[in-house]
Amino acid sequence: MPASNQRSRWGVAWWRRPARSFDLHQQLTLLFVCAVATVVFTRGFLAATGYPQVGGSKLHIAHVLWGGLLLLAALIATLAFLSPATKPLAAIVGGVGFGLFIDEVGKFVTKDVNYFYRPAIAIIYVSFVGLFGVIRWLSRGRFTAREATLIGLESLQRAAVGALSEERRVRVLSLMHTTHADDPIAHHVCDLLDRAVTAPAHHPPLSHRLSRRIAELWTAFSNHRLFRRTVFAVLIAAAAVSAAELGWLLRDGVGHLSFSQRAFALTTIVVDLALVIGAIQLTRSLLSALHWYDHAVLVEITVAQIFLYTSEQLAATLNLIALLILWSLLRWAIQYESAHVTAAR
Repeated sequence: MPASNQRSRWGVAWWRRPARSFDLHQQLTLLFVCAVATVVFTRGFLAATGYPQVGGSKLHIAHVLWGGLLLLAALIATLAFLSPATKPLAAIVGGVGFGLFIDEVGKFVTKDVNYFYRPAIAIIYVSFVGLFGVIRWLSRGRFTAREATLIGLESLQRAAVGALSEERRVRVLSLMHTTHADDPIAHHVCDLLDRAVTAPAHHPPLSHRLSRRIAELWTAFSNHRLFRRTVFAVLIAAAAVSAAELGWLLRDGVGHLSFSQRAFALTTIVVDLALVIGAIQLTRSLLSALHWYDHAVLVEITVAQIFLYTSEQLAATLNLIALLILWSLLRWAIQYESAHVTAAR
Protein backbone atom coordinates (compact mmCIF):
# COMPACT_ATOMS: atom_id res chain seq x y z
CA MET A 1 0.00 0.00 0.00
CA PRO A 2 1.41 3.46 -0.90
CA ALA A 3 2.53 5.50 2.06
CA SER A 4 0.18 8.38 1.16
CA ASN A 5 -2.88 6.08 1.15
CA GLN A 6 -1.81 4.53 4.42
CA ARG A 7 -1.43 7.96 6.04
CA SER A 8 -4.84 8.94 4.67
CA ARG A 9 -6.48 5.88 6.19
CA TRP A 10 -4.78 6.49 9.53
CA GLY A 11 -5.96 10.11 9.40
CA VAL A 12 -9.57 9.04 8.90
CA ALA A 13 -9.29 6.51 11.73
CA TRP A 14 -7.71 9.10 14.03
CA TRP A 15 -10.58 11.58 13.66
CA ARG A 16 -13.36 9.00 13.69
CA ARG A 17 -15.52 8.95 16.82
CA PRO A 18 -14.54 6.10 19.16
CA ALA A 19 -16.89 3.14 19.11
CA ARG A 20 -19.34 2.99 22.01
CA SER A 21 -19.90 0.13 24.40
CA PHE A 22 -23.10 -1.92 24.25
CA ASP A 23 -23.51 -1.39 28.02
CA LEU A 24 -22.63 2.30 27.88
CA HIS A 25 -25.90 3.61 29.34
CA GLN A 26 -26.15 1.06 32.16
CA GLN A 27 -22.54 1.42 33.28
CA LEU A 28 -22.43 5.23 33.17
CA THR A 29 -25.79 5.42 34.93
CA LEU A 30 -24.41 3.15 37.65
CA LEU A 31 -21.41 5.47 38.01
CA PHE A 32 -23.69 8.51 38.16
CA VAL A 33 -26.01 7.02 40.79
CA CYS A 34 -23.05 5.92 42.95
CA ALA A 35 -21.55 9.43 42.74
CA VAL A 36 -24.79 11.18 43.73
CA ALA A 37 -25.46 8.69 46.53
CA THR A 38 -21.90 9.14 47.84
CA VAL A 39 -22.27 12.92 48.12
CA VAL A 40 -25.64 12.64 49.86
CA PHE A 41 -24.41 9.92 52.24
CA THR A 42 -21.11 11.71 52.98
CA ARG A 43 -22.75 15.02 53.81
CA GLY A 44 -25.41 13.32 55.91
CA PHE A 45 -22.87 11.18 57.76
CA LEU A 46 -20.55 14.11 58.50
CA ALA A 47 -23.43 16.25 59.76
CA ALA A 48 -24.69 13.43 61.99
CA THR A 49 -21.23 12.76 63.49
CA GLY A 50 -20.16 16.38 64.01
CA TYR A 51 -17.69 16.53 61.11
CA PRO A 52 -14.89 14.39 62.60
CA GLN A 53 -11.31 14.80 61.33
CA VAL A 54 -9.22 11.77 60.45
CA GLY A 55 -5.52 12.17 61.19
CA GLY A 56 -5.26 13.61 64.69
CA SER A 57 -4.58 17.17 65.86
CA LYS A 58 -1.93 18.07 63.27
CA LEU A 59 -3.03 16.16 60.18
CA HIS A 60 -6.35 15.95 58.38
CA ILE A 61 -6.78 13.16 55.84
CA ALA A 62 -9.54 14.66 53.68
CA HIS A 63 -11.88 12.25 51.93
CA VAL A 64 -10.88 13.78 48.58
CA LEU A 65 -7.73 11.63 48.93
CA TRP A 66 -9.79 8.47 49.28
CA GLY A 67 -11.77 9.61 46.25
CA GLY A 68 -8.59 9.98 44.22
CA LEU A 69 -7.42 6.51 45.23
CA LEU A 70 -10.75 4.98 44.25
CA LEU A 71 -10.68 6.78 40.88
CA LEU A 72 -7.16 5.41 40.33
CA ALA A 73 -8.36 1.91 41.27
CA ALA A 74 -11.20 2.20 38.74
CA LEU A 75 -8.76 3.24 36.02
CA ILE A 76 -6.37 0.38 36.82
CA ALA A 77 -9.21 -2.13 36.77
CA THR A 78 -10.47 -0.83 33.40
CA LEU A 79 -7.04 -0.68 31.76
CA ALA A 80 -5.52 -3.86 33.17
CA PHE A 81 -8.30 -6.46 32.89
CA LEU A 82 -10.49 -7.82 30.11
CA SER A 83 -13.03 -9.61 32.29
CA PRO A 84 -16.64 -8.46 31.60
CA ALA A 85 -17.21 -8.16 35.35
CA THR A 86 -14.50 -5.49 35.62
CA LYS A 87 -16.47 -2.62 34.07
CA PRO A 88 -19.49 -2.69 36.44
CA LEU A 89 -17.09 -2.90 39.38
CA ALA A 90 -15.06 0.01 37.98
CA ALA A 91 -18.30 2.00 37.52
CA ILE A 92 -19.17 1.52 41.20
CA VAL A 93 -15.68 2.27 42.50
CA GLY A 94 -15.24 5.22 40.12
CA GLY A 95 -18.65 6.65 41.03
CA VAL A 96 -17.88 6.52 44.75
CA GLY A 97 -14.45 8.03 44.09
CA PHE A 98 -15.87 10.89 42.04
CA GLY A 99 -18.50 11.54 44.71
CA LEU A 100 -15.85 11.80 47.44
CA PHE A 101 -13.75 14.03 45.20
CA ILE A 102 -16.43 16.51 44.13
CA ASP A 103 -17.89 16.71 47.65
CA GLU A 104 -14.82 18.67 48.79
CA VAL A 105 -14.77 21.15 45.91
CA GLY A 106 -15.45 23.99 48.36
CA LYS A 107 -11.98 23.55 49.85
CA PHE A 108 -10.30 24.05 46.49
CA VAL A 109 -12.13 27.13 45.22
CA THR A 110 -11.70 29.23 48.40
CA LYS A 111 -8.58 30.76 49.93
CA ASP A 112 -9.57 29.68 53.44
CA VAL A 113 -10.17 26.05 52.37
CA ASN A 114 -13.85 26.28 53.34
CA TYR A 115 -15.74 23.00 53.05
CA PHE A 116 -18.96 24.83 53.98
CA TYR A 117 -18.68 27.39 51.17
CA ARG A 118 -22.35 27.71 50.14
CA PRO A 119 -21.86 27.96 46.36
CA ALA A 120 -19.96 24.65 46.53
CA ILE A 121 -23.30 22.83 46.52
CA ALA A 122 -24.23 24.59 43.29
CA ILE A 123 -20.85 23.63 41.80
CA ILE A 124 -21.44 20.01 42.79
CA TYR A 125 -24.90 20.10 41.27
CA VAL A 126 -23.67 21.65 38.01
CA SER A 127 -21.00 18.93 37.84
CA PHE A 128 -23.67 16.26 38.17
CA VAL A 129 -25.85 17.96 35.57
CA GLY A 130 -22.84 18.04 33.23
CA LEU A 131 -22.18 14.35 33.83
CA PHE A 132 -25.86 13.61 33.31
CA GLY A 133 -25.76 15.51 30.00
CA VAL A 134 -22.65 13.62 28.84
CA ILE A 135 -24.31 10.28 29.60
CA ARG A 136 -27.45 11.30 27.74
CA TRP A 137 -25.42 12.60 24.76
CA LEU A 138 -23.31 9.45 24.51
CA SER A 139 -26.39 7.23 24.80
CA ARG A 140 -28.22 8.95 21.97
CA GLY A 141 -28.12 7.75 18.40
CA ARG A 142 -28.13 4.28 16.96
CA PHE A 143 -25.10 2.06 16.86
CA THR A 144 -23.21 1.96 13.57
CA ALA A 145 -22.18 -1.19 11.72
CA ARG A 146 -18.59 -0.70 12.93
CA GLU A 147 -19.77 -0.41 16.53
CA ALA A 148 -21.96 -3.48 16.13
CA THR A 149 -18.99 -5.51 14.90
CA LEU A 150 -16.87 -4.44 17.87
CA ILE A 151 -19.76 -5.23 20.22
CA GLY A 152 -19.87 -8.68 18.65
CA LEU A 153 -16.13 -9.11 19.30
CA GLU A 154 -16.68 -8.08 22.93
CA SER A 155 -19.43 -10.69 23.17
CA LEU A 156 -16.98 -13.31 21.94
CA GLN A 157 -14.70 -12.31 24.83
CA ARG A 158 -17.61 -13.03 27.14
CA ALA A 159 -18.11 -16.41 25.48
CA ALA A 160 -14.41 -17.22 26.01
CA VAL A 161 -14.81 -16.88 29.78
CA GLY A 162 -18.26 -18.50 29.94
CA ALA A 163 -20.10 -15.22 30.62
CA LEU A 164 -22.15 -14.87 27.41
CA SER A 165 -25.87 -15.26 28.01
CA GLU A 166 -28.27 -16.48 25.36
CA GLU A 167 -30.28 -13.27 25.67
CA ARG A 168 -27.21 -11.12 25.02
CA ARG A 169 -26.16 -13.22 22.04
CA VAL A 170 -29.61 -12.80 20.46
CA ARG A 171 -29.54 -9.04 21.06
CA VAL A 172 -26.04 -8.62 19.61
CA LEU A 173 -26.82 -10.72 16.52
CA SER A 174 -30.00 -8.70 16.00
CA LEU A 175 -27.98 -5.47 16.34
CA MET A 176 -25.45 -6.61 13.74
CA HIS A 177 -28.29 -7.53 11.40
CA THR A 178 -30.18 -4.23 11.78
CA THR A 179 -27.01 -2.14 11.33
CA HIS A 180 -26.08 -4.12 8.18
CA ALA A 181 -22.68 -5.13 9.50
CA ASP A 182 -21.72 -7.22 6.46
CA ASP A 183 -17.97 -6.84 5.97
CA PRO A 184 -15.80 -10.00 6.13
CA ILE A 185 -14.91 -9.51 9.80
CA ALA A 186 -18.58 -9.04 10.71
CA HIS A 187 -19.49 -12.25 8.90
CA HIS A 188 -16.85 -14.18 10.85
CA VAL A 189 -18.02 -12.63 14.14
CA CYS A 190 -21.65 -13.59 13.42
CA ASP A 191 -20.59 -17.12 12.54
CA LEU A 192 -18.59 -17.49 15.77
CA LEU A 193 -21.45 -16.03 17.84
CA ASP A 194 -23.88 -18.51 16.25
CA ARG A 195 -21.64 -21.40 17.35
CA ALA A 196 -20.59 -19.96 20.72
CA VAL A 197 -21.58 -21.81 23.87
CA THR A 198 -23.67 -19.60 26.12
CA ALA A 199 -23.70 -19.66 29.90
CA PRO A 200 -26.38 -21.81 31.56
CA ALA A 201 -29.54 -19.85 32.27
CA HIS A 202 -29.94 -19.23 35.97
CA HIS A 203 -32.08 -16.57 37.55
CA PRO A 204 -32.40 -13.51 35.28
CA PRO A 205 -30.52 -10.39 36.41
CA LEU A 206 -32.24 -8.14 38.92
CA SER A 207 -32.57 -5.39 36.30
CA HIS A 208 -34.42 -7.76 33.94
CA ARG A 209 -36.73 -9.00 36.68
CA LEU A 210 -37.43 -5.44 37.77
CA SER A 211 -38.09 -4.34 34.19
CA ARG A 212 -40.44 -7.28 33.65
CA ARG A 213 -42.34 -6.45 36.84
CA ILE A 214 -42.61 -2.78 35.88
CA ALA A 215 -43.84 -3.83 32.42
CA GLU A 216 -46.59 -5.94 33.99
CA LEU A 217 -47.69 -3.07 36.23
CA TRP A 218 -47.45 -0.52 33.43
CA THR A 219 -49.54 -2.66 31.07
CA ALA A 220 -52.20 -3.21 33.73
CA PHE A 221 -52.40 0.49 34.62
CA SER A 222 -52.11 1.95 31.12
CA ASN A 223 -54.85 -0.32 29.77
CA HIS A 224 -57.27 0.58 32.54
CA ARG A 225 -60.18 2.73 31.38
CA LEU A 226 -59.52 5.38 34.06
CA PHE A 227 -55.74 5.57 33.51
CA ARG A 228 -55.64 8.57 31.17
CA ARG A 229 -58.31 10.48 33.07
CA THR A 230 -56.45 9.95 36.34
CA VAL A 231 -53.10 11.02 34.89
CA PHE A 232 -54.76 14.05 33.27
CA ALA A 233 -56.32 15.09 36.58
CA VAL A 234 -53.07 14.61 38.52
CA LEU A 235 -51.04 16.66 36.01
CA ILE A 236 -53.55 19.49 35.91
CA ALA A 237 -53.67 19.52 39.72
CA ALA A 238 -49.85 19.56 39.91
CA ALA A 239 -49.68 22.44 37.43
CA ALA A 240 -52.35 24.31 39.41
CA VAL A 241 -50.49 23.87 42.70
CA SER A 242 -47.26 24.99 41.05
CA ALA A 243 -49.01 28.04 39.56
CA ALA A 244 -50.43 28.91 43.00
CA GLU A 245 -46.96 28.72 44.56
CA LEU A 246 -45.61 30.88 41.75
CA GLY A 247 -48.41 33.36 42.30
CA TRP A 248 -47.54 33.57 45.97
CA LEU A 249 -43.90 34.16 45.11
CA LEU A 250 -44.91 36.99 42.75
CA ARG A 251 -47.49 38.49 45.11
CA ASP A 252 -45.42 41.66 45.56
CA GLY A 253 -44.21 41.84 41.97
CA VAL A 254 -40.96 40.86 40.30
CA GLY A 255 -38.86 43.76 41.52
CA HIS A 256 -38.15 42.38 45.01
CA LEU A 257 -37.09 38.93 43.73
CA SER A 258 -33.46 37.89 43.52
CA PHE A 259 -31.95 36.64 40.26
CA SER A 260 -32.22 33.03 41.44
CA GLN A 261 -35.89 33.48 42.35
CA ARG A 262 -36.67 35.05 38.98
CA ALA A 263 -34.90 32.25 37.12
CA PHE A 264 -36.69 29.65 39.24
CA ALA A 265 -40.05 31.33 38.53
CA LEU A 266 -39.37 31.36 34.78
CA THR A 267 -38.40 27.69 34.66
CA THR A 268 -41.49 26.84 36.75
CA ILE A 269 -43.66 28.47 34.08
CA VAL A 270 -41.89 26.47 31.34
CA VAL A 271 -42.31 23.21 33.28
CA ASP A 272 -46.00 23.90 33.94
CA LEU A 273 -46.63 24.62 30.26
CA ALA A 274 -44.93 21.35 29.29
CA LEU A 275 -47.10 19.46 31.80
CA VAL A 276 -50.29 21.07 30.46
CA ILE A 277 -49.32 20.30 26.84
CA GLY A 278 -48.54 16.72 27.88
CA ALA A 279 -51.91 16.43 29.57
CA ILE A 280 -53.63 17.62 26.37
CA GLN A 281 -51.56 15.24 24.22
CA LEU A 282 -52.52 12.38 26.52
CA THR A 283 -55.97 12.25 24.95
CA ARG A 284 -54.37 11.61 21.54
CA SER A 285 -51.08 9.77 22.08
CA LEU A 286 -49.60 8.34 25.26
CA LEU A 287 -46.10 8.30 23.72
CA SER A 288 -46.31 11.98 22.74
CA ALA A 289 -47.48 12.87 26.25
CA LEU A 290 -44.59 10.93 27.79
CA HIS A 291 -42.12 12.94 25.68
CA TRP A 292 -43.58 16.20 27.02
CA TYR A 293 -43.31 14.92 30.61
CA ASP A 294 -39.71 13.97 29.85
CA HIS A 295 -39.02 17.54 28.67
CA ALA A 296 -40.59 18.95 31.84
CA VAL A 297 -38.54 16.76 34.17
CA LEU A 298 -35.31 17.51 32.29
CA VAL A 299 -35.90 21.27 32.55
CA GLU A 300 -36.58 20.80 36.25
CA ILE A 301 -33.37 18.77 36.73
CA THR A 302 -30.99 20.80 34.61
CA VAL A 303 -32.21 24.35 35.33
CA ALA A 304 -34.66 24.81 38.19
CA GLN A 305 -32.76 22.69 40.70
CA ILE A 306 -29.60 24.78 40.30
CA PHE A 307 -31.37 27.87 41.58
CA LEU A 308 -33.21 25.94 44.27
CA TYR A 309 -29.83 24.76 45.60
CA THR A 310 -28.83 28.34 46.40
CA SER A 311 -31.47 28.54 49.15
CA GLU A 312 -32.67 25.02 50.03
CA GLN A 313 -29.74 22.62 49.79
CA LEU A 314 -31.20 19.60 51.60
CA ALA A 315 -34.61 19.94 49.97
CA ALA A 316 -32.98 20.33 46.55
CA THR A 317 -30.84 17.22 47.09
CA LEU A 318 -33.84 15.09 48.05
CA ASN A 319 -35.81 16.61 45.19
CA LEU A 320 -32.99 15.75 42.78
CA ILE A 321 -33.08 12.09 43.83
CA ALA A 322 -36.86 11.98 43.36
CA LEU A 323 -36.59 13.65 39.95
CA LEU A 324 -33.90 11.22 38.79
CA ILE A 325 -36.09 8.27 39.79
CA LEU A 326 -39.06 9.83 37.99
CA TRP A 327 -36.94 10.54 34.91
CA SER A 328 -35.66 6.94 34.85
CA LEU A 329 -39.25 5.64 34.96
CA LEU A 330 -40.27 8.03 32.19
CA ARG A 331 -37.37 6.93 29.98
CA TRP A 332 -38.33 3.30 30.58
CA ALA A 333 -41.96 4.04 29.66
CA ILE A 334 -40.91 5.91 26.50
CA GLN A 335 -38.70 3.02 25.35
CA TYR A 336 -41.45 0.51 26.18
CA GLU A 337 -44.16 2.42 24.31
CA SER A 338 -41.83 3.18 21.36
CA ALA A 339 -41.09 -0.54 20.98
CA HIS A 340 -44.80 -1.32 20.94
CA VAL A 341 -45.54 1.43 18.40
CA THR A 342 -42.75 0.13 16.14
CA ALA A 343 -43.97 -3.47 16.46
CA ALA A 344 -47.53 -2.42 15.58
CA ARG A 345 -46.44 -0.85 12.26
